[in-house]
Amino acid sequence: MPPSDSAVPPEAVRRGPNGAVLILAATAIGGGAGYLLQIITGAALGTAAYAPFAVFWSALYLLISALSGVQQEVARATHVLGEGARGASRAPVVRNFAVVAALIIAVLIAGTAWIWVGAVFPANGWSLVLPLVIGLAAYVVVAATAGVLYGLSLWASAAALTIVDGLVRFAIVAVMLSLTTDIAVLAWGVTLPFAITPLILWPFIRRGVVGRFGIDVGPRELSWNVLRTVTAAAATGVMVSGLPLMIQATGDIVSSDAFGSLSYAITLTRAPIVIVVLALQSYLVVVFRTDADAMLGRVVRFAIIVLAGAGLLSLLAWWLGPWALSILFGRADVLSGGTIALLVATAGLVGVLCVTGAATLSRAQHGPFAGGWIVAAVSTIIALLLPLGLHERTILAMIVGPVAGLIVHIVALRRPASVHLGPPAPDDPIS
Repeated sequence: MPPSDSAVPPEAVRRGPNGAVLILAATAIGGGAGYLLQIITGAALGTAAYAPFAVFWSALYLLISALSGVQQEVARATHVLGEGARGASRAPVVRNFAVVAALIIAVLIAGTAWIWVGAVFPANGWSLVLPLVIGLAAYVVVAATAGVLYGLSLWASAAALTIVDGLVRFAIVAVMLSLTTDIAVLAWGVTLPFAITPLILWPFIRRGVVGRFGIDVGPRELSWNVLRTVTAAAATGVMVSGLPLMIQATGDIVSSDAFGSLSYAITLTRAPIVIVVLALQSYLVVVFRTDADAMLGRVVRFAIIVLAGAGLLSLLAWWLGPWALSILFGRADVLSGGTIALLVATAGLVGVLCVTGAATLSRAQHGPFAGGWIVAAVSTIIALLLPLGLHERTILAMIVGPVAGLIVHIVALRRPASVHLGPPAPDDPIS
């Protein structure tokens, strides 16, 4: 895999497959901890009580999904500095951006809460606003840090960030569940790890980061690019972690029990595909960036892998899904095998959209990148507004949305890249 002039260093490219293994392993551990946490929480609270917890989780991760655009753009823009540039004295662009962005997010969420708190958190209200604000502000710092680690191909450090975050969250919430079922208390257990994780890891990763990287854009262009990647990531969140929230907001949920069962199934059955591919997005951006000539072939191969995996998991979900949910909820009429299989299959479409999105971003096609996800999200919401049953409109939305977004990305990828961004020269802005 020969690197181009805009690539990561040759030694990083050579260990690229190990990077994928590390990121996937981290996702399995950190994401698996979150997956298991959802199972334990649902079992401990029951379907009706799980519904408000699912809405908080959905709202939090909808916004976190949006803010993950910070990580994607920082990963794309970050390059290793040459020895001659390492001593250059420049403004700490990424650090300053992260601090300012965190403050803006905190003020924005807290300042607008009076408008949406009653609709989004009708049962718990203001008790969920402060943990939401703290968690989101802290996540901006996590996202910027992770972006730099990915851009430098520091796969072990990036993996550690994912693992520690997931395990700390699991430990805190598991202890809380043994003491209380108060949703407001559990919300703090979900959000605090975003603040704790960087504090734990920074002493270990600082030496490999400080003074060792540059970005290929200045502060203004970084802000503009991040605005577009955040918009795209917000649209991603609508289709992934924010889906239960969108379902509740757009139509009749029949009952808390029916909505809780569907939300639980969506969370658990789609996670093995969607979480894995989302976790690899920054990795894919860097990998696609290393060899632009081979990118389209890699996109096709990744898409085939994702669809094949989704097909296999759909068959398993159709066979074992009803039994697994009956064990968890203590009754046999939770969801049919066909419904569960379709939920898993649609996750494959979202996974492919993640792959094509990473490809467009690696070419600095920020407009088509955001456009594909926006079209997908809008199509999803339109389908959810149709006068259909709860399950029917949900599954239709989960098919129509990603297909519409894929069309936008595929059209963009068939065009030649108009911008080629490489590593910064010694006089360019650095961290």
